[in-house]
Amino acid sequence: MPRKPQFTILLLVSIFWTMPFSLHAQKKQQQSYYIKLDQSVDLASDSKLITAKQSCENWGVAAGLETMLQQQNVPLNQNFWVMRMNGGELCIADMPGVEALMQVVNKEFVLDDGRHVRLELHFVPGPPVNVDAVIAGLKLQQVTLLLWRGHPYYLTGLTYDERIGRDGTRFFEVKELRLANTFPKLPGVTFEKGRDNPDEIQGILSVSVLPK
Repeated sequence: MPRKPQFTILLLVSIFWTMPFSLHAQKKQQQSYYIKLDQSVDLASDSKLITAKQSCENWGVAAGLETMLQQQNVPLNQNFWVMRMNGGELCIADMPGVEALMQVVNKEFVLDDGRHVRLELHFVPGPPVNVDAVIAGLKLQQVTLLLWRGHPYYLTGLTYDERIGRDGTRFFEVKELRLANTFPKLPGVTFEKGRDNPDEIQGILSVSVLPK
């Protein structure tokens, strides 16, 4: 079912991926925290995640754009985006650069039904820092792309520990990211803290449909 355009989520609390919790505790003058371990949030199992028509990185990104926009009632398919990115339905081994992608996406488009929409691509570099925003997005069933080792994946779920202070402050520590492949017929993968290198995460991509 088409979803309404996503809007900016207020960021309430941040925690750095590699920042030890003890640093936060010192800043809060040894405030005690209630810890909720192994919290999980996921996209619905029936979420429609479109896979690439060709197993090439540019097609993977284009499939992600198609999925994120379809969720917001903007039917621009991956063929459309590959043509705009590459000038033809080419298979490119590397993902397009973020700046080049923004130049392609951040424009006004006229849809087949006559609607005018303006799109805006958002990129948050590196591993998730504003974990609360990522959790909120998943709870709202918003699809995003996580770029890991030069490949786009759908971010489908998250496992985290939550620490709640007496004053109501909350800190989140990511333990696992669950990812679905944008390439067809390939299984999902997980990123696990302590096993995988967060420096290999290029960032998270999302796209908004701006009100006209």
